[in-house]
Amino acid sequence: MLPTLLLAASLGLPGGNLLLGRPAEGNGLAGAPAATDGLLAAEGTAAAEAADAGRAVRLADPSAYLVVDLGEARPVGALLLQADAGDDYGVEGSTDGTSWSGLVRIEAGDASGGMRTRRAPVVPPREVRFLLVHAEGGDGTYAVGELAAYVQPPPSWSAPAAASTTPARSGPTEGDRLVAIRAFLAAAAALLLATGLVLRRQGRPEAWARVRDRALVALGLLSAAAFFGFGRLHGGRLVHVWDSFHYVVGVKYFPELGYTGLYEAALAAERAAGLLPPGTTVPLRNLATNAIETTSADDALARWPSRLGPRWEAFVTDVLWFRAEAGAETFRRILLDHGYNATPAWGVLGGLLARLAGPATDGSVRALALLDPLLLLGAWLLVFRAFGFRVACVALVFWGTSFPARFDWNGGSFLRMDWLAAAMSGVSLLKLRRPRLAGAALGLSTLLRLFPGALLLGLGAAALFRLARERRLEAVRTELHVAQGALLAAAVVLPLSLLAAGGFTSVRWSAWSELAANSRKHLATPLTNNVGLGTTLTWRDATSGRALVFPDAVEPWKGWKETKGAALREARPLRIALAAAFLAAVAIAFRSRPPWAATAGSPGLVFVFADLTCYYAAVLLLLALLHAEREEAGVVTSLLAAATGAVPFLLKWDDQRYALVGALVLAAFALLLALFSREEKPAPPPTPRASRRRAARAS
Repeated sequence: MLPTLLLAASLGLPGGNLLLGRPAEGNGLAGAPAATDGLLAAEGTAAAEAADAGRAVRLADPSAYLVVDLGEARPVGALLLQADAGDDYGVEGSTDGTSWSGLVRIEAGDASGGMRTRRAPVVPPREVRFLLVHAEGGDGTYAVGELAAYVQPPPSWSAPAAASTTPARSGPTEGDRLVAIRAFLAAAAALLLATGLVLRRQGRPEAWARVRDRALVALGLLSAAAFFGFGRLHGGRLVHVWDSFHYVVGVKYFPELGYTGLYEAALAAERAAGLLPPGTTVPLRNLATNAIETTSADDALARWPSRLGPRWEAFVTDVLWFRAEAGAETFRRILLDHGYNATPAWGVLGGLLARLAGPATDGSVRALALLDPLLLLGAWLLVFRAFGFRVACVALVFWGTSFPARFDWNGGSFLRMDWLAAAMSGVSLLKLRRPRLAGAALGLSTLLRLFPGALLLGLGAAALFRLARERRLEAVRTELHVAQGALLAAAVVLPLSLLAAGGFTSVRWSAWSELAANSRKHLATPLTNNVGLGTTLTWRDATSGRALVFPDAVEPWKGWKETKGAALREARPLRIALAAAFLAAVAIAFRSRPPWAATAGSPGLVFVFADLTCYYAAVLLLLALLHAEREEAGVVTSLLAAATGAVPFLLKWDDQRYALVGALVLAAFALLLALFSREEKPAPPPTPRASRRRAARAS
């Protein structure tokens, strides 16, 4: 079957890039490896910015040129060139490195266009061993992001572009407009809720109540639609191919791959299918160390078929589907990400469903991607039942408009929001006075992603404070029932997780210790989109990405990561002290509040104790449920969402953006703790309005 599979793959998937991993040489170059690493700069990126980020090679002047040796004469029927749109570029071919003839010429377009990708057929195909790129004219900023050559145009080029430059877009992008709309919705909600708060304090809580309720419902529904980009999703498609690759393939083959084998095995699958030529070496994330290394596809192919054994063919089939959906260039970027990182507990349901879904196809992957929306729908219905429509709409506003937790990150993937649905259900069940069920839901959420344990920690801290003050178990009976539910969930899920990690055929006793090692690796690897106390405390302009990116390195951000890691280690004592202070503040603020409020008021602890990738900020929607206790909470969370939406328009680099987002999150959390630590003053009684008849008599 395997020969048939490989033949079908070679016919039905994008053809191999003949230049991938080949050394680029020439004259007047800076950052030459970027030209053949298979990675494109973001479309429209300024040439200087792309070069600084290590995604483009700079050509000093018109006399500079870039040459790639294919190793032997090969027919070339299609070329891809990503280059600065403000210049003229010529691509020439040669069989001996001496006599050259032109293959493609690309003329300058809009000088403000930045890096643009052009795909062009070579008709008729030309036999060449050497390819040369040079630039001239235009604005004089010469840069090449990628040069790729193919025997024939890959099927993914449904309409190969002619050798001309696409005009640059001017004005805000569609993504920018969506961020702005979300920020506007959040700001409108904050204004609406603040109006209600003022009216209540004036003793007129019923003034315009029906109008305000209808406006709040409209904002909640619009925010929910905004979360999904008003149907935009991922370019009009539900499935997030990049993220789904990690979690569908990662869990399905976890018994063989563990946490460290996914990328190298995927490279081996590409090589086996003939999509990479012999001798290919590409940048690849080493998932054992988190470093990007140059990896041989031939070496990977020598190792992995035997490790996957009878499941090798199925693995190749799944990998090739994701590669075809992503495209060859994007797949190169996917293998530079940070791997599959779910807990063994997540693998119980995830592994079972991934296996039951069968081979990766449009239908099977779409079905898996629908699970998150269904789980979230159930969780939101439970929130509406427990808290009523007003509080639920306030929470919808934050969920749908928060910049760091937007759908783009992992929406449309496979069970990436199950932990959130479980946490929402846990708080709602506590409000409905079902503490054991609530504990089971919160315990499950913790087992799925670990960090939701901060919710249980906050609840426990408030309970201990109350127990120390009242000195009777009756004062913490609800919390004890929550603990029973959480322990029961652990007793059921933990043994199943060991079985799932072994492929449901054997017990993998080391599964959780492997997760611990994997987690330590990630915690020691700062990311530009991390949000948390440590990220914010250690941000300095002198050590920002703008100052520490090394464009000629295989991993341009390596210097920044090392510097940031050292700063985080140095700041650890201060972080521990502040974490203790925040935990004490939670205990004090919620000492006399119902248990559900202590749980809903603890998500901020997640970003006090750890620096997590930004999309986990979705957990902060639980803070909006505190609107049921104090109306100020809804105003604060809506303002927080609006403020995070302004961040990308104020700052350019991601490490700057998310350091500021972290500061905003911590400030909002501290403000809420201060509000809840004080007793709320009762509102004055409503002033009765005199009837027209009484007013007429008085006159």
